Amino acid sequence: MKLFLYEHITSGALIDEPLPTSLAREGNDMLTAIVQDLIQLANIELILLRDIRLDPLENSATHQLYTIDNLACFHRRYLDAINHADMVLAIAPETDDVLHKIQQQILNSGTQLLASHTEATQISSDKYLCHQILTANGISSPTTVKASEWSLNKFSSATGFIIKPQDGAGCIDTFFMTDSSTLNTWLESHSNDLNNAIVQPYIEGLTISLSLLADHNDIRVLAINQQNMTLNNDKLVFLGSIVNGVTETDLSFSQATKIAQNIHRAITGLWGFVGIDLIIHQDELFVVDINPRLTTSYIGLKQSLNHNPAELLFTMMEKGCSALPQQLQRQAIEVKV
Repeated sequence: MKLFLYEHITSGALIDEPLPTSLAREGNDMLTAIVQDLIQLANIELILLRDIRLDPLENSATHQLYTIDNLACFHRRYLDAINHADMVLAIAPETDDVLHKIQQQILNSGTQLLASHTEATQISSDKYLCHQILTANGISSPTTVKASEWSLNKFSSATGFIIKPQDGAGCIDTFFMTDSSTLNTWLESHSNDLNNAIVQPYIEGLTISLSLLADHNDIRVLAINQQNMTLNNDKLVFLGSIVNGVTETDLSFSQATKIAQNIHRAITGLWGFVGIDLIIHQDELFVVDINPRLTTSYIGLKQSLNHNPAELLFTMMEKGCSALPQQLQRQAIEVKV
């Protein structure tokens, strides 16, 4: 079986522009991790694209790899890979609708896509729409207002405000404002760039992510991760995570499972690897983001579980989430980005 494993940032899709350093590093680490997992499975032939500016991948002789040195080459190899593959697993940011467009292109080709339904991807990628759907289904989410409508929908926050892209990935372009005066000044100075920005309260608390596997009927928690975040010059920065590093006291496995199941019911079509970002403030839990794709916590997942996550994916595809092992080792593993 031929599997086209597509990681957007490292694929050569950006060959005509500078590579975003942090995204390229995270993308490369995720790609390396899942390649190592997939080559351990029988009867899978990988197809990969690689930006020529990056170091060669390890074990490159075990798969079909094309080095990309110009945009025409990328487009040709990209379409050939989709058309010759039996399945495609795509990793890409939600920004500018990139992930959704890639998924739709793969579906239009008739090749099997190992991903959430495109509608679920669109909802998850739009942080404003996602907030509305979550709250309509009784799931707590930080108050979210479009930056362009701030003057009509102001809210107070004693701990400050967050401004970020409506369709952003991770902490890219996520800014912290200490108070409403600072926020208003920022909004006024960026009045021409507010159509794709949202404002949320800055919530102090424990930042957590869930690593999940979902089929159309159920969803399983693989890991409950502690996210390491910091503020640097009023920008929120993601430093990495401790996979399965959250204690039962902070968030139990049963609590995490209930949250995942509620979200799975609220957003129809989540499938495959899914990530959920949470904040726990005192006794309150807020769902901040839903990532309808593999996330950076995957890098430490196999070591944490002592089980191959790619194997779990194919078990789930064949038999459903109910066939996944009930008991998995959950060792705390640090992932730095």
